[in-house]
Amino acid sequence: MLARIRWMIVWSVFLGLGMLPGPSRGESVPNDKRLPKGTVAYVTVRNMTEFRSKFGQTMLGQMLGDQAMQPLINSIQGKLAEELEKFQRESGFSVSELMSIPDGEMTISVTLGPNAGQFALTTLMDFTGREELFQKVLDRMQQEMEKKGVARIEEEIEGTPAQLIRVPADESPIKLVPAYLVKDKSFVFSTHSDSLKSVLVRWSGDHDETLASSASYRMIIDRCRGESSDSAPLMTWFIDPLAIVRGGLSVDPQMAFQAAMAVGVMQQIGVDKLKGMGGTSDMAVGDFDGYSRTFLFAESSAKGILNLMQFDEGAVGPPAWVTSDVLSFSSTRWNLEKAYNSVESLVDMFAGPGTTARQLDELAENAETGNLHLKKDLIDQMTGAYVSVTDQVLQGDESSVRMLWALELRNANAMKGILARIAGIEGFPGTQRDFQGETIYEFRIPEGAFDNLGVPNLTRLQAGGADDSGETTVGMAVADQRLLLALDVTLLEQVLRGPGDRELLSASPVYKKVASRFPARAASIGFSRGDLALESMLETLKSQMLQQATQGQLEIDIDPSLLPSAEVLKKYSAPSGSYMESDEKGLRWTSFTLRN
Repeated sequence: MLARIRWMIVWSVFLGLGMLPGPSRGESVPNDKRLPKGTVAYVTVRNMTEFRSKFGQTMLGQMLGDQAMQPLINSIQGKLAEELEKFQRESGFSVSELMSIPDGEMTISVTLGPNAGQFALTTLMDFTGREELFQKVLDRMQQEMEKKGVARIEEEIEGTPAQLIRVPADESPIKLVPAYLVKDKSFVFSTHSDSLKSVLVRWSGDHDETLASSASYRMIIDRCRGESSDSAPLMTWFIDPLAIVRGGLSVDPQMAFQAAMAVGVMQQIGVDKLKGMGGTSDMAVGDFDGYSRTFLFAESSAKGILNLMQFDEGAVGPPAWVTSDVLSFSSTRWNLEKAYNSVESLVDMFAGPGTTARQLDELAENAETGNLHLKKDLIDQMTGAYVSVTDQVLQGDESSVRMLWALELRNANAMKGILARIAGIEGFPGTQRDFQGETIYEFRIPEGAFDNLGVPNLTRLQAGGADDSGETTVGMAVADQRLLLALDVTLLEQVLRGPGDRELLSASPVYKKVASRFPARAASIGFSRGDLALESMLETLKSQMLQQATQGQLEIDIDPSLLPSAEVLKKYSAPSGSYMESDEKGLRWTSFTLRN
């Protein structure tokens, strides 16, 4: 029976994913004032009509409408034609008709109910202006339920007729009572009828106990509000991970003792200080193609695992060796001392006071490890500030991505001595050589070792040229008062040579345009070249499509040659930026893409 109603849950969510224009509507009560305070996950689009309209104004929306994309789009539509026709025959409606139904606010939420472990998925969808089509779809849906033998019971909930779907009782601790109703041109579906009741008692928006009244939710949304925005954000999301974990642990009453133990551990390590995460997003607004903010709300604590995320203001711009042909650049100032103290206190909490320091001292007495002291010789040598760069290079007809991290040092000469000591340890896995007056340490990484990093075409270029073995050479050196680590030694060599006559990123007009949006003292900043990223993405996509088609893995046979070139589509790319700010209540990330 659960399998029979699963499609209904998917259908209720699917209705809200439309991209076609729809009629406008008047203002109504926002759904965060209709959902109960126990809502632990929430995502909403304030107005689906506006969403569809703004998507069409974005560079992605315009790119999809470009004539250069039509051969690919027509090919995909042709491959899907049979499935789409089958769907329309069985449902009685086309996909475009279903997608055009949502008009106003569309919300998906997860609520932790009054009973232990009772999670409910609830969807609210406004269909103002599409009442006739919606009623036809609803009638057809109910006819299909009857054909499949899904029993329904009509019952009034807070004075509103509702349809409860009968689910046979089983031994599962998770009890479902799916139900749906229509009220004020809104469709509401939930996996538990109690959630429908909790929504209806708050329908007017005047209830005191709502998601909108939650202190954590209000804090997060307030921190994500734009300074100059005249309207509410188009999209908003919120999640309370700790409440979800606690609710999940209490699903099975037989696990009550283990759940209490787990909650106790969370309190000991400080996870209970995490109050929630959330954010807002907009499209095609002002100078931005896209703009989003995310806030992590956490109460301050003298100790605990959350202190690993302590950052200081003052992220620096690109060093002089970063040139404007990079794919991306980022700079972060991490409070390494607080992070280390957090780890030490957590270890000592369980292993006993002084355990961490004692074990590190004992390791430092071991000649086989070069008598290195992890904290004094390595951690204490770093300030916590670091930058990273990513670029791509051509090797034949293929491009490869290279990455480099540069960690700021307190004493570069001291770190050079430490690396020399490490290289002198018997069994040292790397080799060393002189280059541009500096010592490069190289390490061979077997093919496939980086597959799980999720970086397309991670470089296989090797020092001195290509290596048929497929191995990657990682390089390490000390220069510019930084410890440099590159996932391709050729990038490290490039940095040590210097920029030559190439344009510096710091002097690039594109970077300056993005950097002008950064606050004066951010804890982290980031920059990405949209045109180069698009070129890399298209090359990777073509390569993967060709490989999957050759191996028969593509469900739809698509000709990779139909993908337009990056040169044709680069007008739909633009630079993007991001920055992180420390806040007394947590951390805030802002990311944006400028309009081209």
